[in-house]
Amino acid sequence: MRFFLTKVLIIVAAILVLLGSAVSAQQLVIKGKVLDKHTEEPVPFANVFLKGTTIGVSSDFDGLFELRTERTADTIGVSALGYTSQFRYLENDPEQTIYFKLDRTAFELEEIVVHAGENPAHVILRDIIKNKPKNDVSRLDYYQYETYNKLELDLKDLSEKFMNRKVFKPFSFIFENIDSVSEKDPFLPVFITEAISDYYYQKNPEEVKEIIKASKISGIKNESVTQFLGNMYQKIDIYSNWMEIMGKNFVSPISDNALGYYKFYLIDSSYIDNKWCYQINFKPKRKQINAFIGDFWVNDTTFAVKKITMTLQSDEVNINFVEQASAFQEFEMVDDSVWMLKKDKLIIDFVKTEKSPGFIGRKSTYFKDFVINDPSTKETFEIKEDLLVRDDVMDKSQEYWNENRHEELSKNEEAIYAMVDTIKNIPIAKTYADVITFVVTGYKDFGPIGLGPIFSLWSSNAVEDNRLQLGFKTNSKFSEKILLKGYGAYGFGDKDFKYGGTARFLLNTKPWQTMEVEYSNDLDVHSASAEEFGENNFLAGLYRRNVPQKLTKIRNSRLTYERDWKYGWSNKVSFVNRKLSPYFNFFYISDVQGENVKLDSIVTSTEVKFSTRFAYREKFIEGKYSRASLGSDYPIVTLTYSLGIRGIMGSDFNYHKFDVSVYDWFQLPPIGWSAFTIKAGKIIGDLPFLLLHQAPGNETFFYNTYSFNSMNDYEFVSDTWATLFYTHHFDGFIFNRIPLLRKLRLRALVGFKGTWGFLTDSNIEKNNSPQNFAGMWDEWEITAPKPFAEVSVGIENIFTLFRVDLVKRLSYLDNRDIPEYGVRAGMQVMF
Repeated sequence: MRFFLTKVLIIVAAILVLLGSAVSAQQLVIKGKVLDKHTEEPVPFANVFLKGTTIGVSSDFDGLFELRTERTADTIGVSALGYTSQFRYLENDPEQTIYFKLDRTAFELEEIVVHAGENPAHVILRDIIKNKPKNDVSRLDYYQYETYNKLELDLKDLSEKFMNRKVFKPFSFIFENIDSVSEKDPFLPVFITEAISDYYYQKNPEEVKEIIKASKISGIKNESVTQFLGNMYQKIDIYSNWMEIMGKNFVSPISDNALGYYKFYLIDSSYIDNKWCYQINFKPKRKQINAFIGDFWVNDTTFAVKKITMTLQSDEVNINFVEQASAFQEFEMVDDSVWMLKKDKLIIDFVKTEKSPGFIGRKSTYFKDFVINDPSTKETFEIKEDLLVRDDVMDKSQEYWNENRHEELSKNEEAIYAMVDTIKNIPIAKTYADVITFVVTGYKDFGPIGLGPIFSLWSSNAVEDNRLQLGFKTNSKFSEKILLKGYGAYGFGDKDFKYGGTARFLLNTKPWQTMEVEYSNDLDVHSASAEEFGENNFLAGLYRRNVPQKLTKIRNSRLTYERDWKYGWSNKVSFVNRKLSPYFNFFYISDVQGENVKLDSIVTSTEVKFSTRFAYREKFIEGKYSRASLGSDYPIVTLTYSLGIRGIMGSDFNYHKFDVSVYDWFQLPPIGWSAFTIKAGKIIGDLPFLLLHQAPGNETFFYNTYSFNSMNDYEFVSDTWATLFYTHHFDGFIFNRIPLLRKLRLRALVGFKGTWGFLTDSNIEKNNSPQNFAGMWDEWEITAPKPFAEVSVGIENIFTLFRVDLVKRLSYLDNRDIPEYGVRAGMQVMF
């Protein structure tokens, strides 16, 4: 009996040992996901392993992994080609869930010697390029889909010291919304926008249309912002040879010339959604070219891209204010015929200062409900406007958003809306907002009225010597339909008081209609720098070249009506009366008195001006009373006709004036981009030169985009003229190829400016007095007209903000007080 019991105990003990071993063998279960840190997209087929062992698994196509082991270890690691390896300490828990977020990095592979044939990645790439026309959706006759856009701005790198600053004490509650999914890289969402729209395309004639159905913006209710939240203005097309991001052109990894810019490596192959695909990694062939590192998966039969991840590092690309940028796109086959974009992401890390947090912007776009080659799509284009924003776009309920979002918001994203509304109602937040507004606009608000601008409080010129000025303007607390603006100024040199005022009435926003009344009695400094810095800005009168300053006092009365029409057309009608009193000798043979009369007291003109402007698909940001143009991708054409009428409000002259101008800019990858302006005009009628066309000169040392930088004011006057301004920006095309200068991110540019014009015989006769222009140059000689021209070569992006140009004057080198060569400096902000 005792022996039997002993055997039973031994067996039980053995079973317990075996069970204990089995339990201990199941104690370490590690699950998780491997993500790209920047795009937060899965990293498939990453190696997940226990450090110091041979135990490991691979993540699946969704980045998921599960590792079970009997071995004990204290560290788990992840590695993937094109990413920096990462290690994490394990806890004592038997089951753990770990999320890895890997940094993209330039990968290095040992050289592979291929004895027969070529790099297999190159073979696949050639097939991709060959099949691009078949896989590009623009080949379709029609298509349409619904799109959901989400834009988000986050604060990152939030330190305890930063969050505990005194300035943030009233906002301490917002730090409760910090995203803690990534314990190493917490971030705070601070701004979010969403939009849902229907997008339509037809091939013949090629047109696109977007109807924005719903929009939601944290802290803002401005429909003019909504137009930029759709899909039309945020697209990255990898099937194009060049992709525009932040105004810079980047070569696509599947460009027709991709082999000249990238190195390619065939890495893997696998089934994705029942389609056999190849994985190819790519990286730039050289540093400081606008190219990406990343990888893509491509189908083996259609050679269409299934998904692609692209990343650029700021230290490898000539771009400002950006530390890192990534793009991710995923495609799916629709109707077994065409690959449509299903998911699109763009993530931009902005450069941070040493003691402050950084910003990261995220754009996520999702597509669904595809309709391919349905002729009914054509009916949508019967309404010719390419972008429609529904009237109730900002009024959708929370239930609507919950049902129609393509992706749910995280708890942190949902908290942004309530957080921003709360912050807006905190008094100290309003104070901070007022300070920012004052710095940007120069006006300090006191209830319904703002005083300023601070930049014009003091200035100087040859007549007034020192000038003091103070102005005001109303704000939305006064009215949301009427803007009143005025100023008063006093010159200590001429001991004279000047003043001016404007009343602007917003009649309608759809379509945009305004009426404006203006009166001023002030000096016209006629300084080109005023266009760069603003009228009476203290900088406008500084650093002038040593040439006589030509000043005129003008009493100006103006009434203007402006209205938009459809398709980019707009009109402006103005009634203008001006009384000019020059501060220099001026003579003109009057038709009334028939003799050479000194008219330095008053020259009066009254005109009605009609202007037509065409800017196809031009977009605006609208404020309370005004709006700012964000430009157009098409030429902007302006036609103006002015009719001068004698006898109205003391006017002395009858005349007709015609003006036309064309502005456009275009990309020339990879050598940069160009911009040009062409102007031409004709005046019919005899006028004093004060009312004729004056080529814009620049008498300062600041570079001016809109003037001739080696020309003096009033140096060239004409009644028939044509002008060309052309500038080419090389971006980093030249300096990126010079190793010692590459890191400075300098950018080269060249320019040409020319004008040609002449005076009719009658205007020559009436203005050809030897006293005219006395002290400006030796004599006013009328000879056969020849063009004026100047060229420039410059360097921009100096310390990110500055540019310096060397200007060479090519003609009229014998004129008085003119510089043949000149150095001009300027400031500009560009990505």
